Amino acid sequence: MARLTLGSKRQALTFVALGVVLVLAVVRWNSGAGTQAPPPGAPTKKAAVSGPGSVDDETPAARGGRRSTSSKVLSPDEVPVIDPKDFDVPRVKGQSDTGRDLFDLREPTRPPAPTPTPRPPMPGEPNYVGPLPPPPPTPTPKPPDVSFKFLGSFGPKDRPIAVIQQGDEVFNARAGDTLFGKFVLRKVGYESIDVGFVGFDPNETRRLPITP
Repeated sequence: MARLTLGSKRQALTFVALGVVLVLAVVRWNSGAGTQAPPPGAPTKKAAVSGPGSVDDETPAARGGRRSTSSKVLSPDEVPVIDPKDFDVPRVKGQSDTGRDLFDLREPTRPPAPTPTPRPPMPGEPNYVGPLPPPPPTPTPKPPDVSFKFLGSFGPKDRPIAVIQQGDEVFNARAGDTLFGKFVLRKVGYESIDVGFVGFDPNETRRLPITP
């Protein structure tokens, strides 16, 4: 008796598998043929239980009629009116349309600068309307400059005499004398004199030292 080789074993297993598949296909085909619907016109088998309310009493026509009565029929007045604005995309809150094209590289037109408010006229200007400011205070008169020189003094100690020079003119003066109609000799000292001014406060004086 010859031994079976490895190839013959594989062939035997293949044949067995094909046989099993063929048997299953025949069984499935026979079961499908037994459950086919009867041809048209053949008498149908009635249910064992009959009577009002049974399943056989509801014919397809009756079932179709029940479905038709359950659907709602709309009248033309109940059809909603469609507005083209209903198809617009809703705008997000806070989003504003600036009207600028993002793909336009040109610089947008800038709004005109606001018109500057003119300055109201000040007091003293022709267009000023209102009370005028009070006039400024009268400036205090300034004493005249001393135009002569003090060359020195001589005489008694209690009433010394001052030597005054005005240009090429030289003369003597004591305390209390008026010089050139504008100055008053208030005090004569050894090295200086105090000069007052006509028409001014007596305390308004200038000290004039000896001219070197």
